[in-house]
Amino acid sequence: MRRIALGAVVLVMAGCGGGGGRSSATPDDIARAASKTANTGSLEADFAVSAQGLSGSGSGVFNSKQRTGQLKMKLNASGRQIPVDSFVDGDVLYLRSPAFAQATTQNKQWIKINLATLGSSQGQHRPEREILDASPTPANALALPAGLLDRGQGRLESVGGVDTTHYSVSANLDRAAKQASGSTRDALQGVISQSGVKTLPLDVWVDENGYIRKVSYDEHAGRRQAAKVTMELHDFGAPVAITAPPSNSVVDLTKMVS
Repeated sequence: MRRIALGAVVLVMAGCGGGGGRSSATPDDIARAASKTANTGSLEADFAVSAQGLSGSGSGVFNSKQRTGQLKMKLNASGRQIPVDSFVDGDVLYLRSPAFAQATTQNKQWIKINLATLGSSQGQHRPEREILDASPTPANALALPAGLLDRGQGRLESVGGVDTTHYSVSANLDRAAKQASGSTRDALQGVISQSGVKTLPLDVWVDENGYIRKVSYDEHAGRRQAAKVTMELHDFGAPVAITAPPSNSVVDLTKMVS
């Protein structure tokens, strides 16, 4: 998935006790939870990504109805710390980072990439390509349950102090892509075409109100080896203000790449 994925790898999740209660859910149950979460209008996400030679973490706010998002993350590429600020506006992504110093100026510190027209650069090893691969979004993650293949056997766990049920399932990416639209659909189809992966193991944590609180999966797009992505979701429906950078501060990198 070639979008800004930013999540936090939560290394320790408190196991909910009580003798380790277990339950099960159908693919439709989990898909409904993903749809409910995506349709809250807004949410916050803490995320992390880890791959060979590249890791990162950050947090952001997203408005699913407006298809916008604002994120801050820090990447570690081969021992180098790289801060990145990001805005998502539909299929358009804005990035500000020292990694783009050669493409920006003092007055124009943001680069703009149209994800819908980026296909021709998929195989190229460029700084913006690496950052795109390291930054998945909640929209992409929440689209995966639409392609679930199997019933999930759940176990009780706590995520951020909230009781949840943890399900380990598998998703068919082609089926999920057919249920998605826009750049999310393109991202899912890109995973299949670039990596050949069609079935993806997926872990989801669903709370008692039917919201997905955490999702974890392997990110394959644009990489020889998969990156591990973990995303924790919270503050559903809270008011958010997301504003893209002014046009006079932006360099359109899509034209350069083309």
